[in-house]
Amino acid sequence: MDGHANAAVQNGAAVPGGSDVPLSELNGICMRGFGKNQALHYRPNYEAEPLSEKGPSASDEELNRRWVDELHLHGAFETSTNNATREKTLDAVERSVSGWVRTVCEQQGLAIEDPRELCRVIPFGSYCLGVHSSDSDIDVLCIVPSHVSRDVFMEDVPGVLASLPGVTKLHCLPEAFVPVIKFEMNGVDVDLGVAQMPYDSIPLDLDISEDEHLKLIPDPKDVTCLNGPRVTCEILRRVPHVENFRTFLRCIKLWARRRGVYSNITGFPGGVAWGIMAAKACQLYPNMIPSQLLEKFFFLYKNWNFQNAVLVAPLVECRAPSGAVYMAAWDAKLPPGQKRPMSVITPTYPAANATFNSSHSTLAVVKHEIAHAYEIVQGITAGKGAVSTLFERADFFKMYGNYMQVEVVAESEEGMKMWCGYIESQLRKLVEWLEYDDNAGLEIAHPCTEKFGPKSVPKPDAAGETQLQCYFFVGLKFDQELVRQMKAEGSNINLTDPVSDFIHQLDRSNGDQSCEIFIQVVKRKMIPQRVRDQYYGPGAGAAPCTPTPKGVSAPLFPTPVPTPVLTPAVLTPAIVDEERPKSVSVAQDPPKVSVERDPPTSVPAGRDSPKGVSVGRDSPKGVSVGRDSPKGVSVGRDSPKGVSERRDSPKGMSERRGTPHRAKG
Repeated sequence: MDGHANAAVQNGAAVPGGSDVPLSELNGICMRGFGKNQALHYRPNYEAEPLSEKGPSASDEELNRRWVDELHLHGAFETSTNNATREKTLDAVERSVSGWVRTVCEQQGLAIEDPRELCRVIPFGSYCLGVHSSDSDIDVLCIVPSHVSRDVFMEDVPGVLASLPGVTKLHCLPEAFVPVIKFEMNGVDVDLGVAQMPYDSIPLDLDISEDEHLKLIPDPKDVTCLNGPRVTCEILRRVPHVENFRTFLRCIKLWARRRGVYSNITGFPGGVAWGIMAAKACQLYPNMIPSQLLEKFFFLYKNWNFQNAVLVAPLVECRAPSGAVYMAAWDAKLPPGQKRPMSVITPTYPAANATFNSSHSTLAVVKHEIAHAYEIVQGITAGKGAVSTLFERADFFKMYGNYMQVEVVAESEEGMKMWCGYIESQLRKLVEWLEYDDNAGLEIAHPCTEKFGPKSVPKPDAAGETQLQCYFFVGLKFDQELVRQMKAEGSNINLTDPVSDFIHQLDRSNGDQSCEIFIQVVKRKMIPQRVRDQYYGPGAGAAPCTPTPKGVSAPLFPTPVPTPVLTPAVLTPAIVDEERPKSVSVAQDPPKVSVERDPPTSVPAGRDSPKGVSVGRDSPKGVSVGRDSPKGVSVGRDSPKGVSERRDSPKGMSERRGTPHRAKG
């Protein structure tokens, strides 16, 4: 064992082939749910041979200290006081849910042998890994015994939590792919899920990482919920030096957030995916410290073909234990046409693609940002730049000349909560429809990871009344070669079809809350001021571009390229004429696409279409297209023939999710 390995052991890190590492020595890692041994045992990935076993030099150690100092400046470490608040919050939640489970037992006439074994509250994600920051939420799973059903839990527990002091912003999502209760307690955001175990009580020394627990669980949904903490635990077990991994992952998470590529819900890698990718780099360079791992990470994934899966555990070790309920898992034998653009695979049963939501556009943005970061880190390592350069914020509203603006409007807070969250989860599908349609002429549809609102605004044409408003944006970069080719063939850029297809697939089954959705294309200068205020700060315009360090290539999208002129009304086909843009005027009050919350599933063909505008037979009722098109835009007889009637999902949507049921959102 070399000196670096000895130092790692003294810091509580695991060494390849080493013995168990006491969790008490790993400062910041939550020990709930790891069982009575309270230790991590390193499990090497025998399919990942190290690319280098080089260790750090004195200059690497010095640079490492600079990276850690920079992380502290950005608040990437939680204070001990706030950590204590988080632990108190978890204790309070466990006590309150335990009291509720006790009541359920008494109502069912069941004996309670040990009141401490009524339920277990187990955090996972960044808090369990010990890489959370002051603004991180806590993902929590509540393990309940067999006589407590998920439906009853999701119905009763929100009321139990609401009675606790310090609980605000309570919102229950029982129909989500993974049912969750969201709330804030003592200033900490908590996402609480539930899993039912086939036991009469939940032992204090429960180790959820043991596959034996899966053998008796009949409901696949419970296995899916258990995968949260199980994946977190397995990632820690798969890295050779835990402390190096954690500091390194903090750098990656901060960089990804600052560059706008950290959001599973919008199609970018989320916390689990970035954690797996970082763990893979640690396996390939087992003796390197964070300052070295950063450069290797960006080099590795700059050249990685993401059709080849990122794995930190052999798939053979992720198989179902004998007797466990069958669940569809990620299949390495899928043909390329059925694979998702990115494949980052979780290391437990059932193996699943943590980047299932990715699109070709989000992959392109991630690859660009990684390549850009690699050049920056190379310069920093060579002493040519400050470490802060890596964490400079990307300016989304300076990347493109045109943006697709999705505006959600609701009159009630409950309606806005429901629809704002739902549309956010569906934004990735809008990106895929835009990519899939040949007539869109797009090279990249880049979703913004930030939502703007909800905010109370005056209601148009109703003096003194207000409504809630929320915005989402997708940056549009057009394929100039394709645009020229389409122009030569006499065809136009047409965003009608993909937007209509997106609208058709929205789930409007719950008719108790009404909402309007307006979709339009806007120029950069037309971005609403309240959006700019949230993004840049009150009263600020576009932030000045950060000078590119010497020797570092400029970003791929620093300024907008010439793009086809589009009408703001997305459902109005636009004429593309790059040489004569002045012939198209942008209306001050562009027509909008209005989607009501609860239109019927079947719609009379064409009856509600505005005169002179073809929107196809299958357009959903309540989708209105403005009659007044911008000057120079033809919308009548020269329009493409209606809205595409295809209802197949975009290419790549057929990959199995790794769970028995597909989520609605």
